Amino acid sequence: MIEYFKKALKITNESFVVVLPLVVFYFVLNLYLGYTKYMADTAIEYLIAIMTIVFMFAVFFAGWFYMIKKAVDLSKRVFVMDEEALKTHFNLIKEFPAGVGKYFLSFIGVIILFFILMIVISSFIFKFGISFIGRIDFSPEQIASLTSSTQGLLNFVETLPVEQYILLAKWNLLLMCSSFFFSYLLLFWIPEIIYRTRNPLYSLFTGIFKLFKKPLKSLYLFVLITLINFVLSFVMTFTLMFPILYFIFAIFYLYYIVYVFVLIFSYYDGEFTTENEEN
Repeated sequence: MIEYFKKALKITNESFVVVLPLVVFYFVLNLYLGYTKYMADTAIEYLIAIMTIVFMFAVFFAGWFYMIKKAVDLSKRVFVMDEEALKTHFNLIKEFPAGVGKYFLSFIGVIILFFILMIVISSFIFKFGISFIGRIDFSPEQIASLTSSTQGLLNFVETLPVEQYILLAKWNLLLMCSSFFFSYLLLFWIPEIIYRTRNPLYSLFTGIFKLFKKPLKSLYLFVLITLINFVLSFVMTFTLMFPILYFIFAIFYLYYIVYVFVLIFSYYDGEFTTENEEN
């Protein structure tokens, strides 16, 4: 497993151009969200804005994930000249429009299915929590304190009775476990689309099936990714008070996002591609 982490780091560093679409998309998305925040006033305008954002995500996902797949494929090649390797890796940017043409409709389906799954699973978790944990009733003053600021959140926690605090801790544990399990089930959904089938519903089930072909290895991979992400997110909260440090760490976090997906694709390619399955 450690070899996959090393290989993913090597691929990410060599195929540095893969970071570019993520950075561009991040800034374009934030600009558009800022625009809609002040310009969208009616329900129709909000609906158009939501549809536009969905299309933006579908375009980005289709092109970007295909680039990552090509970067993993490229890592298997041996280059004689460094200049040739550099040029070939830089030309990965040309794969972006090819990926959009191949997988745009697939990722429209992925986004729609994801939101449907979120609604269904959230409803189930809510009903489960109400039945086995209990309902927490917050007063309007507590809700206002909760959403006001970080200090307001601390004040909110301090004013909770012991019984309510225990219930809140149980709800938090339920949500964390549910989020972990749900994310784990979707681990190979995207690689399955890029490598196997463009049908988003079929790839969802086949991706889950592949998890349980090698359950310990896939769980180990996911746990390590989750732990690293938790540590980085925890550190990032301390950089909020230092804008320059926060900006530097945000760039690093974007790099980490690329690394994680390269790692997942590299693992999938190494464990589930046709030639490896036959071997």
